[in-house]
Amino acid sequence: MQRPDDRPPSDMPGTSLRERALHTLCIPDPGHKAQAALALWAALGDCADADRCLDALRPNDPLNPAPGASLPGRPDRPALVPPMDVPHRSPFTTDGLAALLHAVCHIEFNAINLALKTYPKELH
Repeated sequence: MQRPDDRPPSDMPGTSLRERALHTLCIPDPGHKAQAALALWAALGDCADADRCLDALRPNDPLNPAPGASLPGRPDRPALVPPMDVPHRSPFTTDGLAALLHAVCHIEFNAINLALKTYPKELH
């Protein structure tokens, strides 16, 4: 499957903020996705006034993911398994604490995906 490149949105001159959000949503690597999301947030913060911001968003431009890109982009590994298939561990053990931190990372990764998925739609 073809993957989008992991360039941060700020390195994509000539693209709208909505296109950058879609590109960021398709990035499978969590670290690169987080960096790209922060760059997108900084670019949005550069909108000083409504007219400049509307021009940067280009809400009427068509918006399509790269061919072969998955929505949202997810890493190939580890395999995604249903929560009921994950063993239960006490958070008071080393393995349990690691599992808890891993779960928080999943929540944050999904929050980034949700925000990026909503962003292009709400601005159209």
